[in-house]
Amino acid sequence: MGSRKPDAERVYAAAALWVGQCLQRDESLFTPGREIWSERWLRELRTRFLDQPDERHGPSYLEKLERQLRGAPPPVVQLMAETLYVHFLIVATQNGATQRQRVEEVLSWSPDSVVIPVELIDGLIPGIAGPGPAFHRQRPWQLAVIIEFAEQWKRLASTQQEGLLSDPWAFKQFLLALQPSSRLLAEYPDRGGFQRQALLHLIHPDSFESIVSLRHKQMIVSAFAGSLDEAEEDPDRTLAVIRAGLEDGRSGEWLSFYDDGGIRERWDPAVRGRRQRRAASGAAADLGDQTSDDDCPKIKLESGGSLDALAERLHLPVEFLEELEVLLKDKRQIVLHGPPGTGKTFVAQRLARCLAAADHRVTIVQFHPSYAYEDFVQGYRPALVQGQPAFELRNGPLLLAAEAARAEPEAKHVLVIDELNRGNLAKVLGELYFLLEYREHEIRLQYAGDSGARFSLPNNLYIIGTMNTADRSIALVDLALRRRFHFVEFHPDRYPIQGLLRRWLERTGPTQMNWVADIVDLANERLSDDRHAAIGPSHFMKPNLDDQAVERTWTYSVVPYLEERLFGDPERVAEFKLDQLRREAAKRAATESDHPRPDESTGPASDDLE
Repeated sequence: MGSRKPDAERVYAAAALWVGQCLQRDESLFTPGREIWSERWLRELRTRFLDQPDERHGPSYLEKLERQLRGAPPPVVQLMAETLYVHFLIVATQNGATQRQRVEEVLSWSPDSVVIPVELIDGLIPGIAGPGPAFHRQRPWQLAVIIEFAEQWKRLASTQQEGLLSDPWAFKQFLLALQPSSRLLAEYPDRGGFQRQALLHLIHPDSFESIVSLRHKQMIVSAFAGSLDEAEEDPDRTLAVIRAGLEDGRSGEWLSFYDDGGIRERWDPAVRGRRQRRAASGAAADLGDQTSDDDCPKIKLESGGSLDALAERLHLPVEFLEELEVLLKDKRQIVLHGPPGTGKTFVAQRLARCLAAADHRVTIVQFHPSYAYEDFVQGYRPALVQGQPAFELRNGPLLLAAEAARAEPEAKHVLVIDELNRGNLAKVLGELYFLLEYREHEIRLQYAGDSGARFSLPNNLYIIGTMNTADRSIALVDLALRRRFHFVEFHPDRYPIQGLLRRWLERTGPTQMNWVADIVDLANERLSDDRHAAIGPSHFMKPNLDDQAVERTWTYSVVPYLEERLFGDPERVAEFKLDQLRREAAKRAATESDHPRPDESTGPASDDLE
């Protein structure tokens, strides 16, 4: 089958268009016939972007980029947008919405009206690889590689360009031999390596793997080279030999070094170790499992943390977890909201632990109707003072978490508030409404007295709340609170929860249990008139899942929940009998066997980590 991903024809077509229109000529990718990819505009972009890097901490890469391009000629702005588009081609995505939005935002900085052609929007889908968080965090350097490559490519004679496009190995030698000449890359020459590997595959997809990590390539070669009669010196040539050997006898099935668990286990010791630990302990990688220390390595917090292992354990795209990290950085408060069983609380806790990198930096509370300001912030509590009953002013979990965060200003501390909407928020939060939005200000708390110390929320204290949308009290959440939090939907018919159960079953569950995802999807279609009544995937993400376990869960968890949601409508409840759903799902699967289900394993990449 070769290294070319079989379902990514539109991506390769977009890459080929870039080579033909932009590299071999000087034309635009979005507006053919217009001069964009010329030495003149590449040089101008280099001056503004590569030779004047924005080293401020805090702003996103797009905010920095907008400042760098302010006042630039329209062709330079368009060139930057098209460079960003090329950068995104390698990234696996479900609908390309995030990538398109980022490119269109850059285009909006120009007075010229430029629209991305429909075929190029389609070219972002489904992408090719999941390049990991470093690829996104190091976006300026990845973009710099494309710009420097194009600039030096333009200095070649047309015959030299044709030779490199016809000889993949000569092209590789040219690409990897390029010496960084801009200030941005010269200071950090190793940070553009992912994009170089991506360009190898985009321009010569039949010769180079869609692996953007050179370290992963070397790990695969090291794991499999011992079984080869003769290994090549070039790791890419060796990978081609390894692929040919592994695909032999696969009946035309394309091989992925990542998605095939058995193959990845052979070369990736982290995956192998997790499988061995799981087998030894009998634990399941589900939304109710315990997280081990290696779910988020203890690394320097200023690096943003590593979310790769956590994403794999949660069976969620790492790009989604990165997006949550970005949203927290922006407002310092987010709310995960959705129906029961979608993993909101589990993800909130595990993400908090991952970002904080230590258990003592995570505080977890749960709101309920009787929860008050005195419980959460500060209040008087009964105590014995010198053996006599009295009342003592005590700090609640919020103040304790704030004190801990203030004691470690360089570390991230996270407060997780479960069931946020079940409390009387105005009563529980009090003056905290103000501090959530204005953290640089100080206020005097209710029980501090006129001479008491003033209080502020430290910037390194982050808050993750969860809300169950099946609980109708979410309607009582006022606009003042909504303005202070980013709200992230966890819903079975939306990214990233859509397809989660199916992914989990395919990767960790018994293959004969894939029908469970079909009946859950069918049931949720019937609940589409009340999306908040949807059945979440975590009901069935359990160890040792079999028919009996599904029937018990359906009978004693799902049906009672549906009876409460559909109270007074027994005919509707009758539509959700397990046997009936299973028969209808099987019939539908047989009917649609000629139309395979789209891959739901990936989702939009998040791009604001810089």
